[in-house]
Formats: sequence, structure tokens, C-alpha cells
Amino acid sequence: MDTLITNTEHPKTRVLLFRMLQYVYKFYVEGADAKSENDTPCSINLTSHFFLENGALHLPVLNDEMITFIDVLMLCNYCILSNVLDPRTYNFPGIQYGEKANATHLSQREEHDYNALSPDHRHYFSYIHGLSVNLIHWLHCHFVFKGKERTYDVTSIARQYLHNQVLAILKYKITTEKEHVGGVPNCTAKALRRQISLLFSAGQMTELGTPNVDDLTHMDSLAWEMTLIPSQCSKAVEFNGIVVASTISEPIILIMVI
Repeated sequence: MDTLITNTEHPKTRVLLFRMLQYVYKFYVEGADAKSENDTPCSINLTSHFFLENGALHLPVLNDEMITFIDVLMLCNYCILSNVLDPRTYNFPGIQYGEKANATHLSQREEHDYNALSPDHRHYFSYIHGLSVNLIHWLHCHFVFKGKERTYDVTSIARQYLHNQVLAILKYKITTEKEHVGGVPNCTAKALRRQISLLFSAGQMTELGTPNVDDLTHMDSLAWEMTLIPSQCSKAVEFNGIVVASTISEPIILIMVI
């Protein structure tokens, strides 16, 4: 949207969202004491200045409010898609931001996923990605979503939400190209589709499935509408970081106005 809106990338906001994910993960999954008054430095690279506060009030309260789970899953989606959504994924070292890539750059991207992301950032994105998937698994072990006629596991709902947002982003990019609206330099619908394919490639996220990028019907919005009610499991499943979700046999209407 560079020809219509300025400063749409907000890199500092991205870092804040990553830190929020680490904060939620630290207390819910790792069981840190949210009432502790001792600041605990995070040892992960790129976040050495981040300290976990005495902040139980800063944590989302996981109860019977679906909006809270939507917020947490949305945060997980963003972090899972961190590499796909970063402008540097579509640009290259050695050329100024906004400069058109040459044939050599594009060929290297196609063959080796070559881009302007540093190794440190790639590793950090992989780490955040892993925390997000594990947080979904943890939620799966402790909660279910109840509908009028059946109960759904968390991973199945998270999978469909993630797929819906991925497809909506792709359709949005395709639409802007058709309408000749500017966007991230060197980011085309083809390049975006490839990054999505790499993210969901075999063995990477089998528990969250693979979205059908060839069917973009009705994928017009990131909004989500959910009529399910979250409920804590009567007996939590032992969390080990790997959960196999059940298959959703019928479509669920997922729209939430944001």
C-alpha cells in the first residue's frame, strides 16, 4: 500500500508482538510465576533487553470468553507467519529498499530462498514460530470449544483460523496486483504464494495442515465470527509439544469483526 499509506510496516510493533508471544508462553506453557517480583531476563538472541514484569494483570485470562482465545490465536497466527509477512523476505542485500530486483536475485530466491533477512532473524523467526505452534498445542491439552451440536479441539479450530487468514492475505495481494496498487517492493502474488508453500511444506507443520491456495472463494476478509464457547478440560492432557488434531467433518462459519 506504499502509494496510498505511509509507514505501513511498523517494525517496532512486530518486535512487540513477538515479545508478547514469549511473555504468554513463558507463564502459561513454562509455568513461570506471574506474581514474581523478580525481573527475569530472556536469554533468547535479539531480546536481551526484554524483561518479564511482575504482571499477572498483563496476561490474557483464559476462561469462557471466546474473544480471549481469538486474540491469542491471532497472535500465534502472526508469529507463525512472521517470515511470510516480513518485507525483507521479498528483498535482497546489496540493493536499496524499493529498488527492483534483477533476474539473478529472483533466480537465487527461487532456488535458495535468498533474501535480505539475516541468519539471526531467520533463526529468531523459527524460534517464535515454534513457540506459537507449541502454545496452540498447550491450549489443545487444556481446553476445548463447544458448539451447539458437538465439541471441537483447539488445534482444529486454530488450523482453520490460520488457513482462513493465509488465504485472505493471498487473495488481498492478488486483488491489489490486479488493481495496480503498490505494495512491498519485489513482493508479488507469485512470491507470496511460494513463501506460503515453503511454510506449510511437508513435515514443517503437519498438525496445522496445508491451506488450499487454489480455492480463494469467500476469503475476502481477515475478520472472524465464532459462536463456539471455550471450556476447560475436566482432565488436562499431558503436554509434550506434539498434538494430533481431529479432522473437522463439516465447515464452521468463522468470522470475527476486527
